[in-house]
Amino acid sequence: MTRFILATFVVALTAPPALACDDHHGVCEIEDWRYSYTSMMKALSIDGVATCDAGVIRLRLYDGIGDQREFIGVETAHIDGHIFEAILLPIEVKPTDLSIKYSVEPR
Repeated sequence: MTRFILATFVVALTAPPALACDDHHGVCEIEDWRYSYTSMMKALSIDGVATCDAGVIRLRLYDGIGDQREFIGVETAHIDGHIFEAILLPIEVKPTDLSIKYSVEPR
């Protein structure tokens, strides 16, 4: 029994560590995102998750979809631990249908 416990302990110490990161190799993409608007501060906040653990994301924001969309602005954010957050100031009116385009430079 002692040998079994000792062998289990040795195997546990020499096993490779489990990786908690699910990085995709190649293109880094946004998996999901949401936004909120604060009228008092006239701030538009966007937070989301990406497939890469670290990088720089450049967002282009629009109100609307397709040919009827209106350009709102651009913002750069850093991806850290698969998450990012961007805040745009000032945004006078809350977007009715926010859409984004983006590019990511993974690290």
